[in-house]
Amino acid sequence: MPLESPDREFFDAACGYVQLGMFVEANEQLENIDAFNRVAPEVLALRVDIYCGLKKWELMREVSGRLYECEPETLQWLISYAYASRRTESIDAAKNILINSLPTFPQE
Repeated sequence: MPLESPDREFFDAACGYVQLGMFVEANEQLENIDAFNRVAPEVLALRVDIYCGLKKWELMREVSGRLYECEPETLQWLISYAYASRRTESIDAAKNILINSLPTFPQE
């Protein structure tokens, strides 16, 4: 279900701030969204970008891991999860995440 006004405006403002590299301001805009809608996939996806920009690796890892659990077919969530795990744990942790998940993706 798409975001409706006023949450859509807060989300759009947050997207603009992310594009400008203003991650704190983007996060503040997302905090204005109704609590029920803050767990919408599009909002969580933007949070991954914000946490990456703020170098909040634990939060990025948590959110991207949740997105990957919900949408395992979306490669971006796996990559973000592995990247944040590399930052919070180690390269080996990231490598294990990627290697263990390879069978779930189609080979092209």
